[in-house]
Amino acid sequence: MAMGMLEVHLISGKGLQAHDPLNKPIDPYVEINYKGQERMSKVAKNAGPDPVWNEKFKFLAEYPGSGGDFLILFKVMDHDVIDGDDYIGDVSIDVKDLLVEGVRKGWSELPPRMYQVIAHKLYFKGEIEVGVSFKRQG
Repeated sequence: MAMGMLEVHLISGKGLQAHDPLNKPIDPYVEINYKGQERMSKVAKNAGPDPVWNEKFKFLAEYPGSGGDFLILFKVMDHDVIDGDDYIGDVSIDVKDLLVEGVRKGWSELPPRMYQVIAHKLYFKGEIEVGVSFKRQG
């Protein structure tokens, strides 16, 4: 079993759609989860549908490790102080092949690209741009 650091680069969003009855600009943020390790981006205040975060988050990763699920889960939200945060949608990125290559070569990368944000596994709600890298330790 190999250990390493998984780095997620959350870059931006495009065309994010949130239901806001007051029609005010959305304040999007993203909750990121990898195997129970949770991180949260900053709130892009009044950014509307095209926020820029440009943040990096680190997660401890092992391969092969326990369990066969190698998904990074992204939950895109709209911060709302009046009536609670609103769910926009989800993205999941399977990093199993990234980890396999990283364990073999010492380092691997999924270059930044756009991923579709889907609500309730059915509705397209925009996109987020994300890059992921893995560096083996030891």
